[in-house]
Amino acid sequence: MVSLTVQYACVFVLVSFSWPLETAAVKLVAGWMACAVLGLALKNLPKEITRQKPIALSDIIFRLIAAILAGLFAYTGGSKVVEWFPVISIEQAYGALILITLGLIHLGLTMQSLRVVMGLLTVLSGFGIIYAAVESSILVTGLLTIITLGLSIVGAYLLTAPTLEEAS
Repeated sequence: MVSLTVQYACVFVLVSFSWPLETAAVKLVAGWMACAVLGLALKNLPKEITRQKPIALSDIIFRLIAAILAGLFAYTGGSKVVEWFPVISIEQAYGALILITLGLIHLGLTMQSLRVVMGLLTVLSGFGIIYAAVESSILVTGLLTIITLGLSIVGAYLLTAPTLEEAS
């Protein structure tokens, strides 16, 4: 959850290049609210469910190599995004592509509901950075905010659904 809150703070900084601070703060608040919803759902789970298996060294190495490749892709693809969308800065292009590729890698490597939702939120954050540079519509900002909060609510439900069956 901490990494997701830091991610939304960085998204706020990148979006504030294109939008006024008041509008960019909507992304920050929505992201932190999504983190709070997921964090509360995770906190309310029984201790047996939240225990994780130890991670193998090969898994860590594989994820590190995948993250390095995602960074290389963002570095090489950032200039193309700037050519396609001249209104976007190179920093926004790098940040958006890193978030999108890392989110897609995260989605491809996990089946746990919390991690899937975190991957989807990461991809949506990257898309939001690119979209913020292209369009500054308040209505679309609200729609993306609703999608972010909806994903977190669905993720919280998927986390707590197995324990709800046991409780009744």
